[in-house]
Amino acid sequence: MTSRAQANLIGFAVAVVVVTAVTVAGAALANDALVDADRDPATTHAADDLAAHLLDVDAAHTRGPNVVRSAAVRNLTASDLEAAVPSLRGRSVRVTLGGDVLVERNAPAASGDGRRVRGAGFERVERRVRVEHPVQNTERIELSDRREVTLADHTGDVTVAVDPRRGRSVTTVRAGNRVVLHDPSGLAGEYSVAVPDAYPLVLAFDADDPYVAGAATVAWHTRNASVERLVVSVGA
Repeated sequence: MTSRAQANLIGFAVAVVVVTAVTVAGAALANDALVDADRDPATTHAADDLAAHLLDVDAAHTRGPNVVRSAAVRNLTASDLEAAVPSLRGRSVRVTLGGDVLVERNAPAASGDGRRVRGAGFERVERRVRVEHPVQNTERIELSDRREVTLADHTGDVTVAVDPRRGRSVTTVRAGNRVVLHDPSGLAGEYSVAVPDAYPLVLAFDADDPYVAGAATVAWHTRNASVERLVVSVGA
């Protein structure tokens, strides 16, 4: 084969590859255009509204940007979501977190991956979120042995239960530098107290009498967290 013939053959092969690539790309763009044209803007809007509400930093079920409270978000109902998201009223909806179904009404079957996928008239929005789970901690101390409990981490109120013996009880409980409980006649029973956001936080039990009998139990919550996928599917 001559050099000229080889050059012509190579040029022909390149042309075929270019035409094929353009054809495939054109078909893909046309398919995307058809999908976008067939998408219902109202359904898309409702799905976006619902995803925004589930991650609203001012909502009771969130704790900050992209952070949800596990117990609170799992207690949401379809009625709760409709009341908060008017565009959702009367629509099919499905909300899952980490694969667990939280809310389901005339739900679409899961389809595909990605931030938003469309199938059978449904819009799906996906977000990666931090899910916080409360963990309860309890510590009991004999007040004759020691009078402090250190909380390395904590969230929310702290429960303090004082069990006095022979009338010799503590009169004051301090959280850091703040007095959170005080009774000059002596503390007895269970109390729920708000404490400062300090870490670590030392709870100290004080008394007028140098010798104090009895025990104290402190209960508090810490946070355990995981990253999960939040999936919202909304239909007509």
